[in-house]
Amino acid sequence: MPLNELFAHIPPLPHFLTAGRDVFQPGDRHVERQAIGVFDLIVVSRGALHLGEAGADVRVGAGQAVILRPDRHHYPTGPCEEETHFYWLHFQILAPWTEWSGDAGAVPPAPQRSAELGYPGDFGHQYELRLPRYLTLPEPPDVYADIEGLLALSARSDLAGGWQQQTLFHGLLQRLCGDARQRRADSAAVRLAERAAAWLKANYREPVTNARLREALHYHPIYVARCMRAVFGRTPNEYVNDVRQEQAKLFLLTTDKAVADIAAAVGFDDPAYFARRFAAAAGVSPSGYRKRFEARER
Repeated sequence: MPLNELFAHIPPLPHFLTAGRDVFQPGDRHVERQAIGVFDLIVVSRGALHLGEAGADVRVGAGQAVILRPDRHHYPTGPCEEETHFYWLHFQILAPWTEWSGDAGAVPPAPQRSAELGYPGDFGHQYELRLPRYLTLPEPPDVYADIEGLLALSARSDLAGGWQQQTLFHGLLQRLCGDARQRRADSAAVRLAERAAAWLKANYREPVTNARLREALHYHPIYVARCMRAVFGRTPNEYVNDVRQEQAKLFLLTTDKAVADIAAAVGFDDPAYFARRFAAAAGVSPSGYRKRFEARER
């Protein structure tokens, strides 16, 4: 199986559903299933499972894990050759997600935000989740302990137990993302892209020019744009316009400022251009967006 990654913009955060453990004897095979509707994380602690998904085969040995997609056909490709111990864990990602090869220099996909749904919480900063689908566990005993903790909490029916379970699950995902995240953090291109993003967030009210990018980051603007495109799927101008759009939504929802004043506050000199950009991104005009959330008289 290609070492692809699940790629999503979060929040909303992935959430845990259920988990279990199982033991297969030599000759046993994993069950065959079709589009089960949830992500299935399988972690092997002893032995090996032989699995396939939509024509791609993988051997998951001790200390390894695989995430099977919710929308594909999963099946065994061979029997267990020895006693095999494994955990399974079902979870869901409600944020738009896709699969990406993670190839160096490739432009990552950009799952569409759900702004067209009209949720007030659609504004605000989102983060990239990159979750390897097939990996050797960075610290197998710690991963096993996390899953055992999830299983223990499943016996509880109180709200506190449910909160603890989701918190533990998010910690498990962070652990599984650890190696991939560290490899990315070690990349000079990633570091530059993240520096550029931080600078753009801090200066979104000001014009973004090549001269200002060069002065702030000490790199040629074309190289900065290439790095940002590879890491965020956005050029500096596209990225800062996203930031401006989200800030504009905040102003529309939390103030009575005129649209022209909001345009100026988030860095647009021309209110008409701002309105066109906002409508293209949100699917509704600034005034229309505000009206969606106005209190209505009964």
